[in-house]
Amino acid sequence: MNNRLPEDLENRILLMLDGELDAKGIAQLDIELQSNKQARELYLQTAALHSALQNHHQSRSNMPLMPVIPMKRLLAQHRRKQVRISLMAAAALMLITAVTLWLINAPRHDSLASFLVTQDASFTLTHSENGKESSPDGNTLRTGSRLQISHGTTEIAFKSGVRCIAKAPSDILVLADDRISMSQGEAWFEVPPAAIGFTIETPKLNIVDLGTKFGVLAPADGEHEVHVVKGKVEINALGRDKKSDKLILTAGMARKVDDDGNLLETAYDSDRFQKTLPNSLIIRNPGFDSLENYSADHDIRGYGPIASWATSGLGIGISNEAQPFLEQPPHSGTHTAFIQGKGQISQTISGFDPSKLYTVTYFIGERGLPGAATSTSVSLDLGTTSYTVPDNIKKTDNFRRIVSGPLAVFGPSANIQISASPVSGDCSLLIDSVSISRAVPTIPDGGFENPVQGKGIFKQPVAGNGSLVGSNWTFKNGGGITGNHSPFLPPLAPEGSQAAILQNQGASFSTLVNGFESDVTYTISFDAAARKDGASSFQVKLGDKTISFNNVQTITPKDLNYTTFTSDTFIASQNSLSLSFESTGEGTSFIDDLRFNFVAEAPNPAD
Repeated sequence: MNNRLPEDLENRILLMLDGELDAKGIAQLDIELQSNKQARELYLQTAALHSALQNHHQSRSNMPLMPVIPMKRLLAQHRRKQVRISLMAAAALMLITAVTLWLINAPRHDSLASFLVTQDASFTLTHSENGKESSPDGNTLRTGSRLQISHGTTEIAFKSGVRCIAKAPSDILVLADDRISMSQGEAWFEVPPAAIGFTIETPKLNIVDLGTKFGVLAPADGEHEVHVVKGKVEINALGRDKKSDKLILTAGMARKVDDDGNLLETAYDSDRFQKTLPNSLIIRNPGFDSLENYSADHDIRGYGPIASWATSGLGIGISNEAQPFLEQPPHSGTHTAFIQGKGQISQTISGFDPSKLYTVTYFIGERGLPGAATSTSVSLDLGTTSYTVPDNIKKTDNFRRIVSGPLAVFGPSANIQISASPVSGDCSLLIDSVSISRAVPTIPDGGFENPVQGKGIFKQPVAGNGSLVGSNWTFKNGGGITGNHSPFLPPLAPEGSQAAILQNQGASFSTLVNGFESDVTYTISFDAAARKDGASSFQVKLGDKTISFNNVQTITPKDLNYTTFTSDTFIASQNSLSLSFESTGEGTSFIDDLRFNFVAEAPNPAD
């Protein structure tokens, strides 16, 4: 059996990585990689080297070339070497002394805690001490630090040993080493015996730990709750006119507080809290906000290298709203990547488990020149597993969320590659907020961008016809799609330019979702808002099961502002299931940005 690799294989891999291999060549290379383990290993090595060389070249592209030193000068240089070593040692001693004196006399900001965030997190960190604002010192917290998480999850580790896991949206202010204020959030706390007395203040509750594990719910609009898993806590409610008497809660107990400060019993449920920081693979510069070497390597329009990413193509760079490619706010941060016409960005990521599948999520937009449309795809390991967005990308009011189908990898390291291809006109793909997680099912058109309605237009199927040409959804009895500024007067869609409609009782929309794994726990998230004259309540069903949200199965959006709803955890009963939203009341609700979330492997019953 001859296992020798083709002599031109490495050259063809390099051509592919540089974007110079045609479609026929890529298809042939794909077949070779799938059938030959040695070829896959060569690809991984070549891709990693290619990415590293790209980044190395970008970081050193402005360094002058050094002249070659003639051999006759080497001996003279060697004689001077000993003198230089002595001088350098003396200089080093002076530098160490100076740094030591600076550290002794420098102003001190004692850190009380440090924090980590998931890769998809968006957060704002500010410091205020003695009434004065100061600059953040990395991912550390001290008295007066305020951490606002708008997306994702954070883990805060206090020096006292207290550990906190908080999910977005959360707003936490550090008051002292043993006290925090949480004006909004959902958080899990573990307090060791040495830190008994740790206190959490919410606008409606005061919670004093007495050595325990517990969860706190403090929504911006709703009842605040405490659930005690182990040990005990002391709580008192903060009502409109009074403080309630103190109450001791022990393991298995839960209380909620109403607006008048009354403490009420509520169903105990510890599973609703995230107790560990979700595992995430590290993507470097996922939001394209790093400006490393920016001024030196970019022109005024933004063309140039992207920190931590290798690029292939002529029209690639990063842009902010002051530059021509980004004419709308980025999804997060200040910059986005752009690919004008055809090209790709890539980087090598480590930490994969080859026995698992993965999902890549990123947000996209289009520059919006007349007649412009582009397409996009994402792949791992040379496109052996890839996902192509099925519809053309045109300019929308907000960035669109792209959730790839399940992607496989060959080994612990893989090359992630996001590509753009022109469809029509002078097109430019905008990319922001790239993240990767364990695989989740892809909801077909979870942003309801097809068929395109345009501003001021909506469409609901006529009676007896549940389809809209170009949509993956089936709409019935008042279900439909609306663009921004239609006669329904919907709020601006949080994703893209369109949202789904549920109008009056019996309205629904549904689709088939594939890709559930039997041993995985999921949640589902979406944004929902009410029409000005009132919302229609609705339920979410997966197969024949009604999904619950904070133990409630019926959702009623409260006002015109979109609110994010995330379900309780569930395990799917089979690989493919129908997903449906069904109205249960009169009025109209708007729904947008549907997505599933990976939570964890299902626990082993034998454990």
